Amino acid sequence: MTRNDRLSRLLPQRFANGTQIRRFAKPCPRCSQTVEARDMEGKMLMLDQKLFLAAHAACPHCGHRFGVACAITADKRVHRVRLPMWLYKLWMKSNARRGVTLVPPEPEWQTGEEPAAPEVASIAEAELTFADAIVGRFQGEAIPEACEWQGQRYAFERVAQPGLPPQCADNEILVRSHFVYARSAEPA
Repeated sequence: MTRNDRLSRLLPQRFANGTQIRRFAKPCPRCSQTVEARDMEGKMLMLDQKLFLAAHAACPHCGHRFGVACAITADKRVHRVRLPMWLYKLWMKSNARRGVTLVPPEPEWQTGEEPAAPEVASIAEAELTFADAIVGRFQGEAIPEACEWQGQRYAFERVAQPGLPPQCADNEILVRSHFVYARSAEPA
């Protein structure tokens, strides 16, 4: 566990799926004004694709000091931690000691520049053959279990994060602008 640091220096943080947390803010419980990460000091711990945050904030508008304890998931949802701050910090410290690595801040925060993600083109449906089996639905649209493209079989992997540019590995393809399929080991 590192010492307390200004949260704005620890951001951005990136999850394994490419989602990035660039900013963090909370409303002041006294005056309801927004308190930014630059007015918070604390710690962050990445564990099981969740970013755990424990900090003390000082409202620049009214001077009120308050604690912030939450967990942020890869889909950018913030979940309040309902533990006393001392117990939450102890839990974070014990997980850091057991070999969980802290995610260091990315060097981008120093320059303010962010590398552009490569554009991923969606494969035209005319080039694909879909399996009859459906694994689920996304925004009312059926998700086929697998598809075939250029003689290769691809299995459904995940839905690309809405609002973010889709990212695919070398063995993955993008279908219908938001379904990511990974190349299967079994032949087509």
